[in-house]
Amino acid sequence: MAAFSGSSPFLSRTLTRPNHFASSQTPPPPTPPNLPSQPNPPTPLQSTASSSEQQKPVSVKVEQQKPSKTKADSTDWIASSLTRRFGLGAGLAWATFLAVGVVSEQVKTRLEVSEQEAKTRNVDKEEEVVLPNGIRYYDLRVGGGATPRPGDLVVIELKGEVVGSGQVFVNTIENDKKRPLALVMGSRPYSKGLCEGIEYVLRSMKAGGKRRVIVPPNLGFGENGADLGPGLQVPPSATLVHNKLLVVRRKTQNAFMGTALDSHFLALTAIVTVAYQGLFFVITALLKFDKVTDFAGSTNFVILAILTLVVKGSWHFRQVVLSLLVVLWGLRLGLFLLTRILQWVEDRRFDEMRANLGKLAVFWIFQAVWVWTVSLPVTVVNSSNKTPSLQAADFIGWIMWSVGFLVEAAADQQKLVFKNSPENKGKWCNVGLWKYTRHPNYFGEIFLWWGVFVASTPVLDGAEWLVILGPIFLTLLLLFLSGIPLLEESADKKFGNVDAYRLYKRSTSPLVPLPPVVYKNLPSWFKATFLFEFPLYSRNLPQEPPN
Repeated sequence: MAAFSGSSPFLSRTLTRPNHFASSQTPPPPTPPNLPSQPNPPTPLQSTASSSEQQKPVSVKVEQQKPSKTKADSTDWIASSLTRRFGLGAGLAWATFLAVGVVSEQVKTRLEVSEQEAKTRNVDKEEEVVLPNGIRYYDLRVGGGATPRPGDLVVIELKGEVVGSGQVFVNTIENDKKRPLALVMGSRPYSKGLCEGIEYVLRSMKAGGKRRVIVPPNLGFGENGADLGPGLQVPPSATLVHNKLLVVRRKTQNAFMGTALDSHFLALTAIVTVAYQGLFFVITALLKFDKVTDFAGSTNFVILAILTLVVKGSWHFRQVVLSLLVVLWGLRLGLFLLTRILQWVEDRRFDEMRANLGKLAVFWIFQAVWVWTVSLPVTVVNSSNKTPSLQAADFIGWIMWSVGFLVEAAADQQKLVFKNSPENKGKWCNVGLWKYTRHPNYFGEIFLWWGVFVASTPVLDGAEWLVILGPIFLTLLLLFLSGIPLLEESADKKFGNVDAYRLYKRSTSPLVPLPPVVYKNLPSWFKATFLFEFPLYSRNLPQEPPN
């Protein structure tokens, strides 16, 4: 027995077509609150452009501009008002408009970064520039971007030393984590290791530029020096030298907040996912055409992988490989489910939802949550600036994905062939991989997404490890909600009184492939603890009559 659909965990009941035979089972999605159980499982679920006028480098006197006031208005009331006044379609249209705006802004940023890099040039001969306040600097590279204005966020890399002693008090270039520092022009306090002299010099530097800067004590840490942590004390009245002050990027005042909040593309992917699923929801609701449901879920993964890879524009090998793996999986599953559903005269999974817009909307919202959550590992990898060399975790993850992908694809095809054979009418599928596990497609799906997570671990740091919620969510979904429990219930009700089926269930692992001769002889506690043979999978199995 097993699920007929390609691993998609949302709808629960079997897809049926008129005058055709029943199947042993079909994978189901969880029925969200108040959502009736349903047929077959549907597919389981930078920075902003800085556009500011360039200022001429200042060598003698720099007049600081007054920060311009900005007002950030929430657009939530717009969507809610449109929805109340013109219906759900208008609200979704507004969400789509926001998604297009976010994506276009990200693309615009990438174009500006490319233009900045093209205009950046190295200096052939270093010349000293002395400012009236005592600061001296040497241009090492002239940036091709814009100079910062008050309120702009400037991301910099530097190595600062105390003149005379050579003590290094800040170094973002040669440390292991290589984390740059951020400075909001005209804002206090400074990040640890920065001082007024650095901000003064930055006012005349363009994005992409690099300087060697010597800061006098009065514009450094003054007469009192500074305590920057254990072993990092800057003595009083110290002259500072910053050997490689590099402006990594500059963001406008309006742009940097959005970028800071979405440095991992979490908002971008959420907006795009909601808009994409909302579009297909409107198609389903208005045209009563629901054959694209599974296709919408699978292809959403493809869109997020490609979008985050292109928007970031780093094209690191690890990012390209993981994105390619997700694209291959999404296209394979999406096309398989689409061609399969087109063979049926109708899809009865939505019979109970077509007349209830609220229940239909809940299903699509749940599918959007599934796509966004499970995509977290590849989303965060594609947004990362870290580029560690390939590690064992990369290869292990890629191998896990390959095994899972092959198992899922083979199981889907075997079940499809089995169901399309008239001689198998009224039988449960127990051929090929289905002899060794009752749900091989779910095993493949879970295994490949854990592989994606493992391959993402070399770049994860701190809170980024929360992307583990993606494979955990998928695993729990299939084990306890929309996947195995509903399919087991369906199969038990159909074949529970058939002795051959009861033997198949006792001797076949629910998820992890094992030879039947091995599995049936294992103790019950071992099956429940390590092989996911939970009691809820047999709660609808009829009691055997006493001998």
